[in-house]
Amino acid sequence: MAVINEVTEILHKIEAKLYPNYLGKGAGAYVARAKAEAPLSIEDVCAAAKNRGGFTGQYEDLAEHARIFINEIIYQLLDGFSVQFGSFCSLHTGIGGTYHGANDHIGAENLHVAFRALRHLKELLLKVKIENEGIAGDGAYIDEIIDVHSGAVNSVLTPGNMVHITGHKIKVEGEESEVGVWFVAQADGARVKISERLGNNRSNELLGLIPPLAAGTYKVEVVTRFSHSSTVLKAPRTIASGPVLTVA
Repeated sequence: MAVINEVTEILHKIEAKLYPNYLGKGAGAYVARAKAEAPLSIEDVCAAAKNRGGFTGQYEDLAEHARIFINEIIYQLLDGFSVQFGSFCSLHTGIGGTYHGANDHIGAENLHVAFRALRHLKELLLKVKIENEGIAGDGAYIDEIIDVHSGAVNSVLTPGNMVHITGHKIKVEGEESEVGVWFVAQADGARVKISERLGNNRSNELLGLIPPLAAGTYKVEVVTRFSHSSTVLKAPRTIASGPVLTVA
């Protein structure tokens, strides 16, 4: 009689670093964050499907059909439909805020898109190996960049909306013209600064208005003389974000 031992295969790997737990939730002094990677474009995913995933058709056709498919998904979401991707996940629109009654105006600014993981994706997540790369360090760093209106984390920026930046030793301090929060275009290195007064300006969080930005990909840089001590740095230092963010 043959004995068959089931082998649990690790399909994927995510690297994580530990950051100080500023919220004080739970017993641990640190929280884990997945190591930020550059976002993949439609073209990147289609290239992977062609080179790794076994797609045998024409790459150009796949990319064009993917664009049409995604555009149709957005169209249906904006008409109030939910979209389900097999047993993996679904997208649906939701409305935030509170209201007094039937005569209240419900503004489009309260509309958001929510993601829900379904059974198959939840099962696959259990097959991911997470490698703990240790504590990120006691130096200054940017942890999360949150587009406040959409709730997107380390992924998109919406000009005219608020951005919430968390990290360590990121308070903006100094009188030099280069001091501030900058959005740096990855295509040509062009730099755009938050010109409005920051809503929050603390060691572990910043809140500001995203300036007009052209479509493309950006990194965030905080330039500051803040040192987390009684004295400021002799010269401004630059704290750059890991993730690359997209402006549509």
